[in-house]
Amino acid sequence: MPRTALSPEQKKDYMVTDLPYWFEKEARKQKIYIKDLAKALGITPQAWNGRKKPMVNGKPKDSFSYGDMLILFNLLDVPKDERLKIMTL
Repeated sequence: MPRTALSPEQKKDYMVTDLPYWFEKEARKQKIYIKDLAKALGITPQAWNGRKKPMVNGKPKDSFSYGDMLILFNLLDVPKDERLKIMTL
């Protein structure tokens, strides 16, 4: 199947939807569990999983604040260039 270019809106939706999974993937590389990610944000693991679910209208919800992302980046020791790539649409 041929690849098609994503519109800016589609790219934003994809990145917002994929962000919790990206954090989980990076955590697994360092042997950090979902419960540790949730604890760092001051929420329960169930609340973490709730952040991965789309809204009722089918559009992805922006589930992490800027502060939440900074906490997770520091916990996972994400390099500055990778942080910039994640934060830029």
